[in-house]
Amino acid sequence: MKVTEKKQEGLHHSFEVVVAAEDIERQIDNELSAVGQRTKIPGFRPGHVPMNILRQRYGKDVMGDVIQNSVNKATRELITERDLRPALQPDINITDYEEGGDLKFELSFDALPEVPEVKYEDIEITKYTFDVDEKEVNEGLERLASQRKHFHTASEDTKAKEGDAVVIDFVGKKDGEPFQGGTAKGHTLELGAGQFIPGFEEQLVGTKAGDEVEVKVTFPEQYHSADLAGQDAVFEVTVHEVKEVHAPVADDAFAESLGFESLDKLKDAVREQIASEYEQAARNKAKKELFDWMDENVSFDVPAAMKNMEFDAIWKQLQEAKEQGDPSLDGKSDDELREEYERIAERRVRLGIFLSEVGRKNSLQVTKEELTNAIMQQARMFPGQEEKIFEFYQQNPNHVDELRGPIMEEKTVDFVLDKAKRTEKKVSVEELLAPEGEEGEAKPKKKAAAKKSTAKKSTEKKSTAKKPAAKKTAAKKPAEKAKKQA
Repeated sequence: MKVTEKKQEGLHHSFEVVVAAEDIERQIDNELSAVGQRTKIPGFRPGHVPMNILRQRYGKDVMGDVIQNSVNKATRELITERDLRPALQPDINITDYEEGGDLKFELSFDALPEVPEVKYEDIEITKYTFDVDEKEVNEGLERLASQRKHFHTASEDTKAKEGDAVVIDFVGKKDGEPFQGGTAKGHTLELGAGQFIPGFEEQLVGTKAGDEVEVKVTFPEQYHSADLAGQDAVFEVTVHEVKEVHAPVADDAFAESLGFESLDKLKDAVREQIASEYEQAARNKAKKELFDWMDENVSFDVPAAMKNMEFDAIWKQLQEAKEQGDPSLDGKSDDELREEYERIAERRVRLGIFLSEVGRKNSLQVTKEELTNAIMQQARMFPGQEEKIFEFYQQNPNHVDELRGPIMEEKTVDFVLDKAKRTEKKVSVEELLAPEGEEGEAKPKKKAAAKKSTAKKSTEKKSTAKKPAAKKTAAKKPAEKAKKQA
């Protein structure tokens, strides 16, 4: 094998590789001989088929396999001998090959950079501490009780109050004409839940069964329907029923209904749950500090191909967000956004390479148990469909590998945080939960599904994956998401 380095600029390498004709021919002969040993051809005993007949029948297929294997073998040897680690799959272009001749191909890739050593004890990260007070525990109990609330039909003269539900028909009109998606019959609406656009629910407080009212609203400027965004509308509403809300009292009986011995035991469980959530928030703040420290103190070039791939993913997400009217992108030109998110893409790639190198040098591994726990966590998001989730991952190993990356990142972050210099700082819950504006993950936003009722604040969304639909979580703006992982 003859290797010529054609170009080397920064992390980018380009080579021309020549595999000698005799090596190719020897491999072809060996492969054809192996084929002859296991192939039955009329008139010949296995292992005694003439080479010219084997070439005639199987030569092209074998040649293709040999060329592919030769390219792969030469690539591996080149990378190993020169101690290079491609950041992504190398680009390979076969430039010349004729039967009986040399095999020539070009190989190019961006190599992973040398990552400078870091003394973990030099990393100064805050260790946030907090208290869970009785007020928060009581609020948690109230939320638990509220989740188990139910509604009873009230008497006809009962006036609806906030927290009650009303069963209504409505017809929405703009400029006196009904508009698409603005009509529903027998719809149950919980007043104060914020299910409909601002101003709608408030105007139904005080109504009773049999009332017919006009609800006047102005659709938000960023409403999903461009025809209605910022427009005034009138909804003709008929109230059929008022349903009074009844929530259980947080007492010993309520605790026992949830499987606890007493209210005190339930309080302990609520306190532990709140503390667990706050611990995660504290860790996220520490992780953000760690990433900022790395960004400021660890410098190395990043592979252009990785940066471009990361930027393209972010940019696609931002374009979808712009089409959906994301207000956080208003007032910025494409050039300004491109410059901002190119910096974010580069930072993300640099952080990813650094963490990957820490994991590699310290032999950190994702265990089978950790992967299983991650799959179980995914399954819990799909109540009643757990078996389908397990089947999904069994049949799609590549999706299991997608879980490996985030687990490894968190494991590496924990490794560094454990060795870093930590200074305790007691903070209030408000400080702990205050948005940083620079954390989280950037994932493509799912497209909106067909509209249900135009009076509603937002539509439900379809999942593009083939997994069962999961419970919804509060969505972040795409622009915020893109910044937060950085």
